[in-house]
Amino acid sequence: MQKVNHDCYNDGILNYGTLQTIRTNNGRRATDKVFNSSGFLHFEEMSIREQDRIVCGAMDSILDLKVKTPFRKEARTCKKVKAYGSIYDVITIDKDATRLFWYLQKAGDKSVDRREY
Repeated sequence: MQKVNHDCYNDGILNYGTLQTIRTNNGRRATDKVFNSSGFLHFEEMSIREQDRIVCGAMDSILDLKVKTPFRKEARTCKKVKAYGSIYDVITIDKDATRLFWYLQKAGDKSVDRREY
């Protein structure tokens, strides 16, 4: 008999979408940015392997969070996500037939102090 492996996505909810820039009345100066959610997925937080850190470092990014979600076609093109109350940039998304693996970096956090070599 074959063992059935069911994933449990109970670590939180991942909202995917875009950031919208709020401008002044004359439209010239940006005052704030608001996250617009296109949808949500339940996720399971994954451990970050050394290989994952090396791959993200090669893309000039720092891996802060790696999560696994069920596969959803429209979610693969999103560049911003919100999880745990914070906004993250999507470094890359790996996919297989039933799951998406999201590699995330805190939004706007590209400081030299955090670089990993």
